[in-house]
Amino acid sequence: MKKYLPLVVSALFAVLATVQYAMADGPRLTVRFANPAWNGIAIPAGQQCAQLGGKGNTPALNVFDLPSGTGALQLEYKQRGGASLGVLRYDVAPNVASVQLSSVTGAQAVLPAGYSWVSQSATGGYQPPCTKGASYFLVVKALDAGGKPLGEGRLELGKLQ
Repeated sequence: MKKYLPLVVSALFAVLATVQYAMADGPRLTVRFANPAWNGIAIPAGQQCAQLGGKGNTPALNVFDLPSGTGALQLEYKQRGGASLGVLRYDVAPNVASVQLSSVTGAQAVLPAGYSWVSQSATGGYQPPCTKGASYFLVVKALDAGGKPLGEGRLELGKLQ
Protein backbone atom coordinates (compact mmCIF):
# COMPACT_ATOMS: atom_id res chain seq x y z
CA MET A 1 0.00 0.00 0.00
CA LYS A 2 2.86 2.40 0.78
CA LYS A 3 4.17 2.21 -2.76
CA TYR A 4 0.77 3.39 -4.12
CA LEU A 5 0.35 6.25 -1.67
CA PRO A 6 2.21 8.84 -3.83
CA LEU A 7 0.00 7.91 -6.80
CA VAL A 8 -3.18 8.20 -4.75
CA VAL A 9 -2.11 11.58 -3.33
CA SER A 10 -1.22 12.86 -6.84
CA ALA A 11 -4.56 11.72 -8.22
CA LEU A 12 -6.40 13.37 -5.34
CA PHE A 13 -4.63 16.70 -5.90
CA ALA A 14 -5.42 16.51 -9.62
CA VAL A 15 -9.12 15.97 -8.89
CA LEU A 16 -9.21 18.81 -6.34
CA ALA A 17 -7.44 21.18 -8.75
CA THR A 18 -9.93 20.32 -11.49
CA VAL A 19 -12.93 20.83 -9.20
CA GLN A 20 -11.53 24.13 -7.93
CA TYR A 21 -10.87 25.32 -11.51
CA ALA A 22 -14.39 24.38 -12.60
CA MET A 23 -15.91 26.18 -9.61
CA ALA A 24 -13.75 29.30 -10.13
CA ASP A 25 -14.73 29.35 -13.78
CA GLY A 26 -18.43 29.82 -12.96
CA PRO A 27 -21.43 28.38 -14.75
CA ARG A 28 -21.10 27.23 -18.34
CA LEU A 29 -23.02 29.18 -20.96
CA THR A 30 -24.57 27.33 -23.89
CA VAL A 31 -23.58 29.04 -27.15
CA ARG A 32 -25.05 27.99 -30.52
CA PHE A 33 -25.04 29.33 -34.05
CA ALA A 34 -28.29 31.06 -35.09
CA ASN A 35 -27.36 30.69 -38.79
CA PRO A 36 -27.18 27.10 -40.15
CA ALA A 37 -24.42 28.10 -42.60
CA TRP A 38 -22.08 28.03 -39.59
CA ASN A 39 -21.38 24.46 -38.47
CA GLY A 40 -18.20 24.75 -36.38
CA ILE A 41 -16.24 22.61 -38.85
CA ALA A 42 -15.52 25.01 -41.71
CA ILE A 43 -15.82 28.80 -41.95
CA PRO A 44 -18.74 29.38 -44.38
CA ALA A 45 -17.99 30.66 -47.87
CA GLY A 46 -17.84 34.46 -47.96
CA GLN A 47 -17.17 34.80 -44.21
CA GLN A 48 -13.42 35.19 -44.68
CA CYS A 49 -11.54 38.50 -44.88
CA ALA A 50 -11.68 40.85 -47.87
CA GLN A 51 -8.09 39.93 -48.85
CA LEU A 52 -9.39 36.41 -49.59
CA GLY A 53 -12.49 37.66 -51.42
CA GLY A 54 -14.94 37.61 -48.52
CA LYS A 55 -17.09 40.07 -46.64
CA GLY A 56 -16.90 38.24 -43.33
CA ASN A 57 -19.26 38.87 -40.46
CA THR A 58 -19.37 37.41 -36.98
CA PRO A 59 -21.91 34.59 -36.79
CA ALA A 60 -25.35 35.33 -35.35
CA LEU A 61 -25.57 33.49 -32.01
CA ASN A 62 -27.99 32.15 -29.44
CA VAL A 63 -26.62 32.25 -25.89
CA PHE A 64 -28.46 30.31 -23.17
CA ASP A 65 -28.05 29.67 -19.43
CA LEU A 66 -27.10 33.24 -18.51
CA PRO A 67 -26.34 33.47 -14.78
CA SER A 68 -28.46 35.72 -12.59
CA GLY A 69 -27.00 39.24 -12.54
CA THR A 70 -25.66 39.15 -16.12
CA GLY A 71 -25.43 42.71 -17.45
CA ALA A 72 -23.33 42.11 -20.56
CA LEU A 73 -21.68 39.48 -22.71
CA GLN A 74 -18.08 39.74 -23.82
CA LEU A 75 -17.38 38.06 -27.18
CA GLU A 76 -13.73 37.20 -27.87
CA TYR A 77 -13.06 36.03 -31.43
CA LYS A 78 -9.71 34.26 -31.79
CA GLN A 79 -7.50 32.32 -34.15
CA ARG A 80 -6.20 29.17 -32.48
CA GLY A 81 -2.56 29.87 -31.65
CA GLY A 82 -2.81 33.31 -33.22
CA ALA A 83 -4.04 36.83 -32.78
CA SER A 84 -7.35 38.18 -31.54
CA LEU A 85 -9.91 39.01 -34.22
CA GLY A 86 -11.55 41.55 -31.91
CA VAL A 87 -13.46 41.63 -28.63
CA LEU A 88 -17.03 42.91 -28.47
CA ARG A 89 -19.35 43.68 -25.58
CA TYR A 90 -23.10 43.25 -25.83
CA ASP A 91 -25.41 44.78 -23.21
CA VAL A 92 -27.98 42.34 -21.83
CA ALA A 93 -31.38 43.32 -20.44
CA PRO A 94 -31.87 42.51 -16.73
CA ASN A 95 -33.28 39.12 -15.69
CA VAL A 96 -33.00 37.27 -19.02
CA ALA A 97 -31.83 33.68 -19.29
CA SER A 98 -31.01 33.75 -23.00
CA VAL A 99 -30.29 36.20 -25.79
CA GLN A 100 -29.98 36.15 -29.57
CA LEU A 101 -27.08 38.17 -30.98
CA SER A 102 -27.05 39.56 -34.51
CA SER A 103 -23.95 39.31 -36.65
CA VAL A 104 -21.46 42.17 -36.81
CA THR A 105 -19.94 43.24 -40.12
CA GLY A 106 -16.21 42.67 -40.37
CA ALA A 107 -13.55 45.40 -40.65
CA GLN A 108 -15.96 48.19 -39.63
CA ALA A 109 -15.83 50.33 -36.52
CA VAL A 110 -19.60 51.06 -36.57
CA LEU A 111 -21.56 48.53 -34.51
CA PRO A 112 -25.23 47.53 -34.27
CA ALA A 113 -27.24 48.79 -31.27
CA GLY A 114 -26.27 47.17 -27.98
CA TYR A 115 -22.68 46.43 -29.03
CA SER A 116 -19.48 48.26 -28.08
CA TRP A 117 -15.77 47.57 -28.57
CA VAL A 118 -13.59 46.14 -25.83
CA SER A 119 -10.68 45.88 -28.27
CA GLN A 120 -10.43 45.91 -32.03
CA SER A 121 -8.22 43.78 -34.24
CA ALA A 122 -4.93 45.17 -35.56
CA THR A 123 -6.76 46.14 -38.78
CA GLY A 124 -9.66 47.80 -36.92
CA GLY A 125 -13.04 46.39 -36.02
CA TYR A 126 -13.68 42.65 -36.25
CA GLN A 127 -11.12 40.93 -38.48
CA PRO A 128 -12.81 38.02 -40.28
CA PRO A 129 -10.77 34.79 -40.58
CA CYS A 130 -7.87 35.42 -42.95
CA THR A 131 -5.36 32.56 -42.55
CA LYS A 132 -6.12 29.52 -44.71
CA GLY A 133 -5.80 26.27 -42.78
CA ALA A 134 -6.18 28.00 -39.40
CA SER A 135 -8.93 27.18 -36.90
CA TYR A 136 -11.02 29.84 -35.20
CA PHE A 137 -13.07 29.91 -32.00
CA LEU A 138 -15.15 32.18 -29.81
CA VAL A 139 -15.20 32.68 -26.04
CA VAL A 140 -18.38 34.21 -24.59
CA LYS A 141 -18.25 35.54 -21.03
CA ALA A 142 -21.25 36.65 -18.98
CA LEU A 143 -20.31 39.76 -16.97
CA ASP A 144 -22.05 41.48 -14.07
CA ALA A 145 -22.63 45.26 -14.03
CA GLY A 146 -19.10 45.81 -12.68
CA GLY A 147 -17.44 43.66 -15.37
CA LYS A 148 -16.82 40.63 -13.14
CA PRO A 149 -17.08 37.30 -15.06
CA LEU A 150 -20.05 35.18 -13.97
CA GLY A 151 -19.79 32.33 -16.49
CA GLU A 152 -18.23 31.32 -19.78
CA GLY A 153 -19.00 29.39 -22.95
CA ARG A 154 -16.91 28.44 -25.98
CA LEU A 155 -17.78 27.70 -29.57
CA GLU A 156 -15.61 26.40 -32.40
CA LEU A 157 -16.12 28.64 -35.43
CA GLY A 158 -14.33 26.24 -37.76
CA LYS A 159 -11.33 26.01 -40.03
CA LEU A 160 -10.73 28.37 -42.96
CA GLN A 161 -10.40 26.18 -46.07
